[in-house]
Amino acid sequence: MKNILFYLFSLSILFISSCNQDPNKITIEGHITNPVSGELIFNLPDTSYETRVDANGNFKITLNQDSAQYVTLIHGERTRMFIKPGDNIEVYFDTKEFDETMTYKNSPESSYLAYKLISAEEKDFYGESLYIAELASYKLDLENYKTNLMQRLDRFENSYFKRTEEKSINASIERYLKRKESFSDRTKEELLYLWETSKLSKEYNFYALLSTLNRVEFDENLIEYEKRMNIALEPLKKLNDYEKERAKITKIVASWRERKDDYDNMPNDGDMSIDFSYPNISSEMISLSSFRGRLVYVDVWATWCGPCIAEIPSLERLQKDYENMDIVFLSVSVDTDKEAWEKMLTEDQLGGVQLWADGWSQITKSYAIFGIPRFMLVDKSGELIAVDAPRPSSNEIRTMIDERI
Repeated sequence: MKNILFYLFSLSILFISSCNQDPNKITIEGHITNPVSGELIFNLPDTSYETRVDANGNFKITLNQDSAQYVTLIHGERTRMFIKPGDNIEVYFDTKEFDETMTYKNSPESSYLAYKLISAEEKDFYGESLYIAELASYKLDLENYKTNLMQRLDRFENSYFKRTEEKSINASIERYLKRKESFSDRTKEELLYLWETSKLSKEYNFYALLSTLNRVEFDENLIEYEKRMNIALEPLKKLNDYEKERAKITKIVASWRERKDDYDNMPNDGDMSIDFSYPNISSEMISLSSFRGRLVYVDVWATWCGPCIAEIPSLERLQKDYENMDIVFLSVSVDTDKEAWEKMLTEDQLGGVQLWADGWSQITKSYAIFGIPRFMLVDKSGELIAVDAPRPSSNEIRTMIDERI
């Protein structure tokens, strides 16, 4: 009798325990080697979560989601995961080799995404084979790559994940093939030249060199780059486009010199901001200086910029949280397609002050903006708190605002 009572009691405990468990709860924990900050962000399509990374690089976060979906993990760099209600996922990575060390436990879908990323990098379909390999050989490699991914994908049960990934694989194969076929009318010499220029562009990463080299060192690298580009061009000397290509090289070098000037002359944190003025959707000219007396959080973006669009939900939450406070959210679009900009403002009902810069113009030159999104925070007197401010998806920006609001 005692055994029966004990058995029934145990069953009741298990039943109560299972009833108290939240089926939508998702736990993600793990360890980061060489963490670059004390925070880790998880961006979802309609919200974002943030957790602290302790001094040892450990973290743990609980999410509440009622459906399976993709999430972007952000810590210095970013990568995609896939989560499902009830998941208990472990994540491990080293920031010095972010993609190469990304490891998951209890999330086979996320492991698949990590494998797919590394596999694409290893195959490097935009690398040497794009320029040198015969079309038939290139197609065969693409087919083998696709077959491998599809075989791995067949192991999964989640139909949404399989459907989305199959669509992604087919789209990437189509992009690779379209790019390869665009070279069909090129001579062997032209393709070799394109391959050499591609390698040189990677070797001379001038975006990185802008901040790491002084003016003399930067110019020395430019001179060397121009010389090597012209040597690579030499086999095409008899072709009609030779002079055009030489002029293109000269133009590229000149543009980098100008960018270095912009970078060296841009204001730093603590300097007065450089004023700018652009029209809003009603064609009224609005300037940065017109908001003196309030903090201004500037977002330089475009409708075609994926990372920019990804930050919009976080930006809108930020605007809502600081509504009716002494801060202005000023978004400046570098779209050249005004209709696309107006359409997005209207359809998505974007808040804040929205201005149209009509391309890379005064603001991008004044603040040496070569990539977007770029966020800036300006204090009430017009001084720059941060010329390269944290993104809306980061809690750091809230701390900066709270200290000065």
